[in-house]
Amino acid sequence: MASISSPTPNSVAPSGARAVFQIVGIACLAGFLIDMLVLALPPNVGNSTWRVGLLQQMADRSIVLLLGTAFTIFSLESRRWLRRISMLSLIVGVLFVLASLLVIRDSVTLQQQAVSNISTQASQAQTQIQNAQTNPPPNLKATPEQLQQISKQINTQADSLKQTAKTTVLKTSVSSIGNLIVIGLGLIGLGRYGMRVRKNKAAVG
Repeated sequence: MASISSPTPNSVAPSGARAVFQIVGIACLAGFLIDMLVLALPPNVGNSTWRVGLLQQMADRSIVLLLGTAFTIFSLESRRWLRRISMLSLIVGVLFVLASLLVIRDSVTLQQQAVSNISTQASQAQTQIQNAQTNPPPNLKATPEQLQQISKQINTQADSLKQTAKTTVLKTSVSSIGNLIVIGLGLIGLGRYGMRVRKNKAAVG
């Protein structure tokens, strides 16, 4: 009885898999760079709002950069390109970690600005109410008790808006900082892995 022979392993599979990883990796890296270029235009580096917005978008898309780097490092055969990509991964990883510190500083600044704007608007409204109480205009229909109630409502709304602004900025900054640090450490790890693989290839060669 004739035996059924098992299929011969495809010797081209490893190189084919590397080619697929390389295509996906380069596509991820190119897509990330194009997104960041579009989001960064027009540049306004001196504006803290622009910086925080850009870094937030970068943090949200950073997983694409991490996957693209991992696929590219895995697919590379050339020791020269492996060293370049690995070094670049290390540098970008460090920059991501440092960028998280910038997000912290700018987030504190934006929080202070938001609270200050709310306080200024509330103060202006209170000044108008005080003027109306001291020198009521002829067409004023509100009583002094109603004006006092409005003043209390303004203070309550101002406090609520301040708390909301603080909470919003805090949530946004914590999410961005966490992503930047995690992806930054991941890129550093990939860079170190790539350099180690390069040394092993050099030793074998």
